[in-house]
Amino acid sequence: MAVFSAETRALLKQSGWSEDRCVDTSEYEKSLQSEGYSLYEVVLDFLKRFGGLLVVYPHHRVKDEKDQFYINPTVAVVDIDSGWVEKYSERIGVPLCLIGQAFSYHMTLMMDSNGGVYAGYDDTLIRIGNSGSDAIEALCSGRDMPEVP
Repeated sequence: MAVFSAETRALLKQSGWSEDRCVDTSEYEKSLQSEGYSLYEVVLDFLKRFGGLLVVYPHHRVKDEKDQFYINPTVAVVDIDSGWVEKYSERIGVPLCLIGQAFSYHMTLMMDSNGGVYAGYDDTLIRIGNSGSDAIEALCSGRDMPEVP
């Protein structure tokens, strides 16, 4: 069971999420495999619980503005150059799997085989969280996220 703050839980519920949510991941799997991404059990488990969610949350830097993330690798593979994901994987030393987009579609969301979540845009790569749930909490709460050197 994921531990979310009350604020994050409310934002997730507004997006259609529930504790017992379980979606079919076959389309996500097909899209990712067609692009050559490694599929990990932790990624599939995350997509079962959060796949397809478009979550709108308060922008952490601009008061009265909103930001969003979308957990949908099928959409993301169309928008993302897989070469960047390869570069990010080399940078952290482990293969990454595409899981969606964040910061109003400006950054690519990726997960490693241990569940760590990263976001990248061009040469910028940040570690969002240690797990999918931790990353969701970080995004929704505006927690500082370290840049990967």
